[in-house]
Amino acid sequence: MPTLLEKIQTSADQRLKLPPNRLPREDLAPYKRYLKVETHRLKMAHRAGAEGRRICQARAAILDALIRNVFEAVLTRSPQVTAGRTPPPPLALVALGGYGRAELNPHSDIDLMFLHNGDLVSRGRTHQGLAALTDGVLYTLWDLGFKVGHSVRSIEDCIRVANGDMQSKTSLIEARLLAGDEPLFNRFQKAVLTRCVAGHEDAYIEARLRDQAARREKYGNSPCMQEPNVKNGCGGLRDYQNLLWMAFFKYRTRSLDELEERDHISAGERKQLEAAYDFLLRVRTELHEHLDRPVDTLPKSVQPAIASNLGYAERSPRRRIERFMRDYYTHARNIDLLTRTVEQRLALLPQPKRLPSLRQIIRTRRQRANQRLLDGFRLVDGEIHPGSPRVFRDQPRRLMRVFLHAQQRGHRLHPDLAQLIRRQLQLVDRSFLRDPHVHQTFLEILNQRGNVAPILRAMHEVGFLGKYIPEFGRLTCLVQHEFYHQYAADEHTLVCLAKLDQVWEAKQAPYNHYTEMFQNLEQPFLLYLALLLHDAGKAFETDNHALLGGEIAMKPGKRLGLDAASLHSLRLVIENHLAMAQISQRRDLEDPAVIRKFAALIENPANLTLLTLHTFADSQGTSDQLWNGFKDTLLRALHHKTLEVLMGGTEFILAEARRREQLAAEVRRRLPATFGEEEINAHFANLPARYFQRHSARDICTDLTLTHRFLHLQSSESDNVLEPVIHWHNEPDRGYTVAKVCTWDRAGLFSKIAGTFTAAGLTILSAGIISRRDGIVLDTFCVMDAAEGKPAGREQRERCESLLTKVLTGGAVDFELLIGRLQVRRPIYQPLQGERIPTRIEFDNTSSDARTLIEVETEDRLGLLYAISRKLAALDLDISVAKICTETGAAIDSFYVREADGRKIESPERQREIERGLIKAVAALDKWG
Repeated sequence: MPTLLEKIQTSADQRLKLPPNRLPREDLAPYKRYLKVETHRLKMAHRAGAEGRRICQARAAILDALIRNVFEAVLTRSPQVTAGRTPPPPLALVALGGYGRAELNPHSDIDLMFLHNGDLVSRGRTHQGLAALTDGVLYTLWDLGFKVGHSVRSIEDCIRVANGDMQSKTSLIEARLLAGDEPLFNRFQKAVLTRCVAGHEDAYIEARLRDQAARREKYGNSPCMQEPNVKNGCGGLRDYQNLLWMAFFKYRTRSLDELEERDHISAGERKQLEAAYDFLLRVRTELHEHLDRPVDTLPKSVQPAIASNLGYAERSPRRRIERFMRDYYTHARNIDLLTRTVEQRLALLPQPKRLPSLRQIIRTRRQRANQRLLDGFRLVDGEIHPGSPRVFRDQPRRLMRVFLHAQQRGHRLHPDLAQLIRRQLQLVDRSFLRDPHVHQTFLEILNQRGNVAPILRAMHEVGFLGKYIPEFGRLTCLVQHEFYHQYAADEHTLVCLAKLDQVWEAKQAPYNHYTEMFQNLEQPFLLYLALLLHDAGKAFETDNHALLGGEIAMKPGKRLGLDAASLHSLRLVIENHLAMAQISQRRDLEDPAVIRKFAALIENPANLTLLTLHTFADSQGTSDQLWNGFKDTLLRALHHKTLEVLMGGTEFILAEARRREQLAAEVRRRLPATFGEEEINAHFANLPARYFQRHSARDICTDLTLTHRFLHLQSSESDNVLEPVIHWHNEPDRGYTVAKVCTWDRAGLFSKIAGTFTAAGLTILSAGIISRRDGIVLDTFCVMDAAEGKPAGREQRERCESLLTKVLTGGAVDFELLIGRLQVRRPIYQPLQGERIPTRIEFDNTSSDARTLIEVETEDRLGLLYAISRKLAALDLDISVAKICTETGAAIDSFYVREADGRKIESPERQREIERGLIKAVAALDKWG
């Protein structure tokens, strides 16, 4: 039975026939028919499960046959090419880059070079025949829809270009002859090897490593990104290719097979790398096919479709993603780890077939002299080598101790030692897991504040960490379905650990805000262990991974010999590891009931410190785009208020009364004499207790000034008595603007203010709503530019003031139209095909003593807060506090409300009525504009 390549060649022989004396551009139909048939053949083979590299090579073979046909036809039939030249001058058509490797995905670029001997270009002018040939070939390919990169060069041109640019040099070493003069091509290859490769090895490898580091940094520095770049990301196709390019320069090898023959890699490593590369090529082919364009990033929105087309048959899109992306992460991680290991190993090996120089001999002798023996290992130049192949079999405890040695001395594992650990993981058996000496070593590693993450990552990379802590091992390459996570579960955990390390001696915000807290922590191992295990519950089907994770953590905690108090703290932190972020961002921190209940949950200051540091590290490790100064302020405020309750007991209540007296005295000192005692006393008498818990003396002075200005408007004879008074203050360190609004209270006021800010292009981060008993409201909003994520600009402030004055003085403002016109940006949340974030409404009558908490979770979009608050007003609900929380396109907004008569919302029928109304209001947002 003919092979795929044989079928392609047979098809080319039959279909690529032009009538006599016809040039390719004059009759494209045979080429189009050929491409249509063969492209369909490849798509069918690909969808049937053919290997990724086989399909890419077949695609290159299709192009080879077509381009050779075009080249030969133009060369022999074009009058401008054949005129005056018998025989034709030496000329070669050469494929470069990916096409030179004979690896093409559906929308890969085609790079061609017309190689001549120098006679066809004189004084910068190309011979007419050569120009006609290049035009004849290129215009035909362009007319057929191909994206073609091309060059016309002599051998000397090639040498000059190659030695001036690393990328060009890489492209030329992968050159492949398509058609034309073979001796000329052979001379070109020899010249490149002798003049561009020999003597340039070190410079080229150094440049490649710099480029590789920059590329990895750009694309997330992890192979387990939620939306990975298949080509350029860590563990992507380029990492595999980079290894071969550097190996070629150092050893003149062209393939992994040759590296294996020279014992530079093992058979197992070769098979893993080849399987991973083949898988990624399949993914990239399907990505190009599905999106019908050249794209390398694998968006989450299309992952279910890609998975389905690659043969993952689960009906649920989420299940398809989980299995497909776990395979993807496994292969990408193999490429990442193995290429790094092999690169390190190759850099250490001596150049083959060369006698050492005197300098090398002296260096080798010094290295031997500098060797130290430690616990069965050799320490050489910052690396740990195995003392013998039996180093672990003789003493299995060394499997753990070697990582402690590396941590304490700042050494890294030599590739041979790392490979030895991978091969002897069977020593991590039941007795090893129960060995108290191993436990002590592991806990000592976790106690080294500021230097734990690199060692745990090294353990994970050789497979040891998951073997020793199988509760963590189940997370390896596990897909996280939460849209705001940017890593797989195991990578997220390792990043969290690294973020905690950064806190230790931090000098820059926000890390330095937590440094003193971390430095005073009594049991750092407990915090690192909690972080290591905090997502263990995600490996199982559960609605509450935190609760299950706390239960799971008990098993490794007991294995490690933790006492009852430590086990209790470990479980408490893991079970509540989401609580502190949720409460700080979604609850009213000025409500004493919120703080009391959180303090009761946390129990003591030590647990509070553990959870605060855990929350910060977890938030930082979730995504580098989600944290801001506002959230940082909220987290530290919750920590401070809770600590006061835990430390003070009843003193906290007495302190509140003393605080109010001190505030009043400070306000009187700050205000000018134009403020009378009666005005100050009225302000303090007309405001609720929570106002004084939230505001400083400076804030109160600002509010009193606003109230004074507003009341002055009421006593004037002008027509502007209904105009609000607005005060703006930028907080550049926190990244937002504080806007205070003073006006008369009225129905729907909050929704009108929210609509105004949104229509002016501002995002509301939080809202504090304060009403005086005399009907004056003092509402405080933290806002930022919705497009740029920075404090409000002058034009936005002016537009906001104009709109708010108009709407509060009886003017008509169509907020739906104004906000709809702003919806020009790409939504942050990109749903899976067929999936959206459903709108979810929850009622909570326990978090506040006097109000019902309504929590709305839905997709974020412009106008959402306005739509919700307008509906709440229409339902005759009074809003006292709004907490706005947005995470990468999802809004989780909380509203403290009560009925018009002051009651909580406790009737199930009334709750259902409110729920239906809010869901309808949110759904209507899609029709605005």
